[in-house]
Amino acid sequence: MAHIILIGLCIFLTQYKESLSIRFKVTSVPSVVAAFGSDVVLPCRLTPEMNVEKMEIRWFKPMYQPYVHLYINGKDDYLIQMPQFTNRTELIKENITRGVFPLMIRNITVQDSGKYYCFVDSGDHESRTTIELNVTAPFHLKIRIPREAPVKQKSQEQRSESKKDGAVGTRPNISKVNNDTLLCESCDWLPKPYLTWTDNEGKQIMSSVERVLRDEKSLYCITSIINLPSTSNITCTVSNSLNQSKEFSMQIREKGQPQTCRDLYSRYIIFWPCLAVTLGCICLLLKSHREHQKEYGQLQKKYDALLGSLCKSCNNNWTHPAEKVNGNLCAEDPVPIIQSQ
Repeated sequence: MAHIILIGLCIFLTQYKESLSIRFKVTSVPSVVAAFGSDVVLPCRLTPEMNVEKMEIRWFKPMYQPYVHLYINGKDDYLIQMPQFTNRTELIKENITRGVFPLMIRNITVQDSGKYYCFVDSGDHESRTTIELNVTAPFHLKIRIPREAPVKQKSQEQRSESKKDGAVGTRPNISKVNNDTLLCESCDWLPKPYLTWTDNEGKQIMSSVERVLRDEKSLYCITSIINLPSTSNITCTVSNSLNQSKEFSMQIREKGQPQTCRDLYSRYIIFWPCLAVTLGCICLLLKSHREHQKEYGQLQKKYDALLGSLCKSCNNNWTHPAEKVNGNLCAEDPVPIIQSQ
């Protein structure tokens, strides 16, 4: 009877310990977008909902330590925090008893962009998730001018253009470097942009040179160069990973306009080799024809010599094959002509 009680007590204690170490999962959103210089909140929570006050909450990127922010033993710990986040992070504990503990980062910089890890350890179980932070260029501030101050009104075209351009990078600009080269450039982009050229049919044109540089404000400028195509219109489009883009189109030649020197030069490059090959073939044919004529003359001489030797057996003087009598070579002592098989 004592053994049965002991076994039951062990089972009860095991189940009680397992109930204390409830499994949980850390969840968040895949990505967050924040403007340069603004404040951002990175969400993070536990599923199922539970109190996280006595657990360790660690935000880090990309290494476990030094960390972005650490909450342990019921308080924040800044001892081994990354220097770039000093006095800029705050763990929001308003709903920490319900398993909700987002991280606020103030005054976002370009260096803050990237992947963040939200890690939770209860002592018996641990879990983590990742969040991608994308930092964009700052929006232009709208300044209100007092009514008393004279205001120069923009035209409808300028207002629509300003609305179209927005705040993400400048409008691409296409210019001619020389008669055979086009250049497109655009600045003030974030994240890093990419550039594509297309013709009036929407076909992509490969660039010969492309460079992406970063200015003192950590914003990107992109420049691309292509050889002048034969199309009538060209479009330069600059985009980034946030599906933000701007484009500019330019008419480089009118329909039916004569082609440039580069186009004619390209044709000449193809024409002259073809002409050289054709002349070479003609020379080979002429040389072959002359060789055949020479061989024919040699055979004709051998044939005449053979006929002469046959006619020596005749009693009369040798007669040329053209002077045949009744189909024979000699008049009195005819010798039949040997026909080739």
